[in-house]
Amino acid sequence: METIRRLIGLGSLGLVLGGWPGDAFGGDAAVRNRYVPHPEVAPLTHGIAWPRGQALPRFATPAPALDAIEVQALSRDEQITFSALQGQVNRERPRILLLDARSDEGRDTWPETATVGLTVGHRYDHETRYDLVAKFAGEVAGLVVYDPDLSPHHRNLAGTVAGLRQALPVTTGVRGELEAHGIHLEVVEDLTELEGTSPLEVYRHLYETVWPLCEKRLIVSARPENRGGDFHHTRDIAAACGAAVVWLDNRIPEERALMRRFLGDMTAGEGVVLGWYSTERSGITTASEFGIGTLPADHFISGSVYSGTDPRILIPLVPRMPALTNQVYVAIFISDGDNIQYTQRALRRIWDRASPSRGRVPLNWTIAPGLVDIAPGILNYYYTTATTNDCFVNGPSGMGYLMPFNTLEEPGAPVGNPLEDPRRMAGYARLTETYLQRAGLRGVTIWDQALPMHRAAYAEHCRTLYGATVQNFRDVPSVAGSVEAGHLWFDRLVVPYVGTYEHIRRSLTGQIEQWDGCSPLFLAYQVSIWGEMKPDRIVGLQEELTRRFPGQVTFVRADHYFNLHNQAEGLPFNLALLPGVEVRGGDSRTRPELAIDGTPNTFWQSSSPDSNMVELAFGGRYRLHRCLVRHAGAAGLSPTLNPRAFTVQVRLQDGAWRTIGEFRGDPVDVTDFDLTPVTADQLRLSVEEPGLDGLARVAELEVYGSR
Repeated sequence: METIRRLIGLGSLGLVLGGWPGDAFGGDAAVRNRYVPHPEVAPLTHGIAWPRGQALPRFATPAPALDAIEVQALSRDEQITFSALQGQVNRERPRILLLDARSDEGRDTWPETATVGLTVGHRYDHETRYDLVAKFAGEVAGLVVYDPDLSPHHRNLAGTVAGLRQALPVTTGVRGELEAHGIHLEVVEDLTELEGTSPLEVYRHLYETVWPLCEKRLIVSARPENRGGDFHHTRDIAAACGAAVVWLDNRIPEERALMRRFLGDMTAGEGVVLGWYSTERSGITTASEFGIGTLPADHFISGSVYSGTDPRILIPLVPRMPALTNQVYVAIFISDGDNIQYTQRALRRIWDRASPSRGRVPLNWTIAPGLVDIAPGILNYYYTTATTNDCFVNGPSGMGYLMPFNTLEEPGAPVGNPLEDPRRMAGYARLTETYLQRAGLRGVTIWDQALPMHRAAYAEHCRTLYGATVQNFRDVPSVAGSVEAGHLWFDRLVVPYVGTYEHIRRSLTGQIEQWDGCSPLFLAYQVSIWGEMKPDRIVGLQEELTRRFPGQVTFVRADHYFNLHNQAEGLPFNLALLPGVEVRGGDSRTRPELAIDGTPNTFWQSSSPDSNMVELAFGGRYRLHRCLVRHAGAAGLSPTLNPRAFTVQVRLQDGAWRTIGEFRGDPVDVTDFDLTPVTADQLRLSVEEPGLDGLARVAELEVYGSR
């Protein structure tokens, strides 16, 4: 039998591609991929980590005490200067924290949150703001002077140039304030004599003269004449890593064409956009054409600090799913988690206030997987305070907001398929898979539609996905559900972005009343967090439907929803989620249940080299298709504890054990292999050559089978 060898890894984090010499997986298995979803991550003491395969830079651990200043203490152009100062200083080690006194969650909420754990030392105000510059003036190389009266877009040009020159962008007025406070820095570039003033002139100049020197994995899209007065967002990231700051209106053909030149120089699967656009669809579809996702971040603050919080992601436990019965299963998806400023601001307030309601009904919260880079402490807050009824899924449509197909015509965004290149779609899907695994997400919501090529790319490159939902704005007939590669379900939402209680109540009632009762019915809805449908209203909806249709309706988590559907349809699903599955270790002194608790952060460990075996009993006979084993490295332990040899066996109908896979080779964090389908009621994993200490460990064991 031909063995397929492929390694996809974030090793060092760093990406490694290609086969491993000397590895083999015999028996009935074909190794599809072995990747490193949860590498051993040590906090950085200084500098930035940005290896290949990582979408955003990771900053060092913040200083024990941070210098802080509210952005409200600064003028608009001082925000440009101080965010650049923050980026330049925090590049070596985060020491400056910008705070927003008007934030939804409260100015000091995140610094004081345990999973973030920042300590503010000295606080500067409007009167002492230039003392902060004076303290760190020795860490910048000079000044880039600009005149926003010539064009507000010179703010972005100056910020880009200053990031490359390790300087501060300043107006002549800010420069005068620096001089008045005894801060004398050399002018390394003067942009006040530039003739170009229109957006096209400014960004053509940037593209032709500055862009060749810029980091191509990141663009910051920032409005230079922000109507809300916020000029600080994500500019610290750009300053720290030499990224371009642009603002082009994609509704205007000439500006869209220039933006396409920038994006065309980026590589799908290696680049993202931070920020926002003049309009949602004109910007998202422009970036989507190139397989580039966007992290909405036009109010996100101090990413160069939050990125340095503990990078170990505390993926929540996953409970066993309910037994499949003949009833209606409902999954409710809550927007707008693709938006990292929402997770930093509004979601914190909504989440905390919903605490009495959360846990009473399964809720599926969209979240941005990019938080594992830019704000792991924020992500971990939601993960560690979640109930077993809080499930997290990837917001649209993977690693960054992307529209494979646009169904709504708006200026600059005609109906159609912006992402036509299969290579770019594959790059985006591969990056998505890396972040699905790092964030522990098993479902994705796709805006608006996914064509066959897009669906095939998700199925091939996102193997850990349980399922996906696709939008259905304006009831577009072409938006349909499908099953790809014999296992990955794309579910057409009944109603997307529901805003009112009456709308979803009426729709669900109609669907249930029309149900013939002959087989399980699966209904997925997405609700707008900005409308009526807060968690308490969803609880009320569930209670109303339960009273009206007793014993017929169950609200479920998204991971359960997709697996129950596949179970009902005779498709492969994760048998480790079955309510009756039993797991046994080599002896009674271990905790084998940790091998199937849904998170790699816990793990089963043998008690001695003589008990290096774990078994699953499915409670029935299933046709097995695939097995996925997460080893010690996937739990954040040293990769030296991964096994070098293990065997997988199944018990056949006559009670005999049959070997279906034998692994030999260099240790990896995850082994994911397809099987020649075989019918069995038990599976046994035996470790013949464990890691350096002689003990076997399994962080997670998933077995996919069908009736």
